[in-house]
Amino acid sequence: MAQTQREKLDKQRIRQQRIRDRMKAERRPSRDDIARALLHWSITANVRKGRETLLFNLQTRIVEILVAQGFDEVAADASFDDLVDRYCEGWSFRRKQHLGTDDASSGPADLPAALAGLDAPDRD
Repeated sequence: MAQTQREKLDKQRIRQQRIRDRMKAERRPSRDDIARALLHWSITANVRKGRETLLFNLQTRIVEILVAQGFDEVAADASFDDLVDRYCEGWSFRRKQHLGTDDASSGPADLPAALAGLDAPDRD
């Protein structure tokens, strides 16, 4: 007997929830977690080192990719500019509460402080 579309969607929803629950239990970062960390690091390192051209090239390429996915170019460009502005003003990640410990002194409150010593590699 063939499954209805609703049954397929229900099975998929349950499967995805199990995957998310397992990743949370394993404290395994998602693709989006890694992408956010990489983008934050790329932007802040390039700003800190005065690499406006590299930052502009990064923005141009990311906006091109977003436009190819169907996003509006002007809106994508503005969103990237907003992120750069926020990061330059000190806006940072907040610790994911489900990954924290009960001991507030066990680590930094936000990621940039923990990553302050990591710089983008120099381009030759």
